Amino acid sequence: MNSLLSLYNIEYLYTLSGFILSLLSFYVGISVVIVIKKEDHFNSNKWIILNSIFMGLSFYAINLLVNLSVSPASSMKVYILHAIILILLSGLNSYGIFRNVTQNTMQHRFHLSNGLSLATGILVVFSAGNLVYFNGVISFYPLHLVLAVIVIIGFAMCLVRFLYLIKIEEKLNYYKGLKLTGAFAAGTAFLCLPYLLFYGMIDQTTFSNPSEKFDPYLVSLAFILICIGGLIYIPDRLGIIRQMEQSERLAKNEQQFQSLFHHNPDAVFSINTEGRFISVNYIASEYTGYSISELKKMTFDEVISPSDVALARGMFHRSLKGEVHQFEVKIQTKKKDHKELYISTVPIMISGKIVGVYGIAKDITENNRAEKMIHYLAYHDELTSLPNRRYFNEKLNGLLQGDEHEAFAVMLIDFDRFKRINDLFGHEFGDRVLQAIGKRLEQVLNGRFVVARLGGDEFTILVTEEEQHVARIAKQVLESFQQPLLIDTQECLLTASIGISLYPHHGSDAAELLKHADMAMYDVKDKTTNNFAFYIEEMSNQTLHKIILENDLRRAIDENELVVYYQPKINTFLGKVIGFEALVRWKHPNIGLIPPDEFIQAAEETGLIIPIEKWVMRQACEQIKQWHVLYEKELTIAVNLSQRHFNQEDIVCTIHTILTEVGLEPESLEIEITESMAMFNEEETIEKLHKLRELGLEISMDDFGTGYSSLNYMKKLPINRLKIDRLFIKDITNSSCDLAVVTTIISMARHLELDIIAEGVETEEQLSVLKGLECYEVQGYLYSKPIPAKEIEEFMETYVV
Repeated sequence: MNSLLSLYNIEYLYTLSGFILSLLSFYVGISVVIVIKKEDHFNSNKWIILNSIFMGLSFYAINLLVNLSVSPASSMKVYILHAIILILLSGLNSYGIFRNVTQNTMQHRFHLSNGLSLATGILVVFSAGNLVYFNGVISFYPLHLVLAVIVIIGFAMCLVRFLYLIKIEEKLNYYKGLKLTGAFAAGTAFLCLPYLLFYGMIDQTTFSNPSEKFDPYLVSLAFILICIGGLIYIPDRLGIIRQMEQSERLAKNEQQFQSLFHHNPDAVFSINTEGRFISVNYIASEYTGYSISELKKMTFDEVISPSDVALARGMFHRSLKGEVHQFEVKIQTKKKDHKELYISTVPIMISGKIVGVYGIAKDITENNRAEKMIHYLAYHDELTSLPNRRYFNEKLNGLLQGDEHEAFAVMLIDFDRFKRINDLFGHEFGDRVLQAIGKRLEQVLNGRFVVARLGGDEFTILVTEEEQHVARIAKQVLESFQQPLLIDTQECLLTASIGISLYPHHGSDAAELLKHADMAMYDVKDKTTNNFAFYIEEMSNQTLHKIILENDLRRAIDENELVVYYQPKINTFLGKVIGFEALVRWKHPNIGLIPPDEFIQAAEETGLIIPIEKWVMRQACEQIKQWHVLYEKELTIAVNLSQRHFNQEDIVCTIHTILTEVGLEPESLEIEITESMAMFNEEETIEKLHKLRELGLEISMDDFGTGYSSLNYMKKLPINRLKIDRLFIKDITNSSCDLAVVTTIISMARHLELDIIAEGVETEEQLSVLKGLECYEVQGYLYSKPIPAKEIEEFMETYVV
């Protein structure tokens, strides 16, 4: 080490200070390049300016320390002027180089211009320093000077290259090592450059020991060349490492791509600009039925269904223009089957040029089929396959929102006896009846109009005809149901009630038209059956009246507006009253006395019939108990039960509780059920009737002859009495048919050992016929209409058979 230091006549303290400052300045400079890489434009300029000022001061200071180490002689005046000029030049030169390095790519022209600029700046600063400080010993040595210039240019080019490579390095963990090694190599070389330049400009005896055999010039040159080699090797070595890592990443990415490509659950393919398949995965082969090798020999439009070729070509050409698209298309497989695919296409970009199209295709055949089925089910009735309420409403709203506003009609159809059939034969049979109704309506209309099922047995027809043709179509519908529906081997005869509203006369929106058609339909049901009616304004008043009654009926029970009327039952053979039938009436505070025909149906629909019948039964039981005290204990009281009430699980317990609380013998109470009630849910009905008989009650079948009961079924029922409906009594003296029916009923009752009573007896002639048939128990207006309890007492006092 001592022999190496003895080569030079210099102050090594200044040299060491210059070395430290050189390392620091280049470390800061390299750090600034890294920082600027992450900053925006404004902050980048700020860092470049600050670094340029620092580098200008550092370069001058390094030059000053190197020159001081050789002990130059110079005046202070020249030193200050020299300092200002060189600091300014160094700063400007540093600003230009850093700005170009950070804002430009590593192209040859930028590399060359920045390298030469840096070399020029170094030569100017160091040469000017030599001329100022060593003006007395200046001696040019051309060979050394030329070599020094070449070395300085080489150092500048390597340093600029190093800075460019630092800028593009992406791995942060390399930055610290690059800064340290780069700063050491650049700082060491930079410090040696002034000494190398001394050999070309200054008398060598000023700073070297000529007695030494070993040339001190070679030492400076060796240091510089080693450092320049470091500036070249370090980034190149990192570049090789980076390339190896990139190669590994590329290989890994390729494996991942191939895995994603071939194991993708969807079809993946690429097409060149001519439309020919470049690559396809196994799913694409599975979708099309062609092998991968076969597909690579085909163009994409060879697998597209002919109807969709134009669409697919259009999307392909759009993707070649740089657009991304998603679309549905049908393909034709090798077996000539068809599949529906959802395809996404993106352009393939290589070096800024589109060379083909990537595509991903998903098989949506089953999805589309399911969506169509869901859509169908959403707009069609599952039972009849007719359009449903949603479909009908959309069609209706479509007509209302159309530009032409043509007249049309809404028909609402309800089948009069369907509920009874459904109750008698069960819901499964009722469903099959509804299916047959739907088919019958489709046959009549023959696809001319929209026919839909709204729910239950309500159907609707949207008639897009003029008003004068609507009635004819309604008649055709009614006439079509004059022929019975054939359900398996059983014929089923139905009649229909049709309500009609006309647009625009009867409403301007769907809700209003349907409401008015519904009013017209119920008007038909109330007045007659198997008919149709157009809506008129009076129907709204009738419906409003009905709604008011339903609302008031809820209050009537609590306000004690209901009263019980009694109609005597007479045994004409014995000539005495044998009992009474309890019938409810409603004394409305505003309307007056309302007959049961007007409110019983509403009570059944709302469920109020149950508390009403419980109240009637209790009133009737209490009343007959009072009459037992006044008259005789053999008197009975008959109370009607609705099907809804009878179907309650606790009906037997309810009746038993009332009898117990009133203290009435069960034999004094007679329960009247209808023929249709008896046939509903056969096993449960018979079981309940047996329980009532076990309590001691009498069971009577009301309105006998109007239902569908068979003799085989009748003999199973634990009943005491048949009640002949007034419908047959009315014309018994004029109609041989009615007389035959009554005769048959009486004969059947005798054979079944049942009592018989006829209701609706109004004339002596009717009574005479019944007596002739040995039917002695009767009730009707001939003796008394239903009257309040207080009038019964007057009747009992004055009655004489």
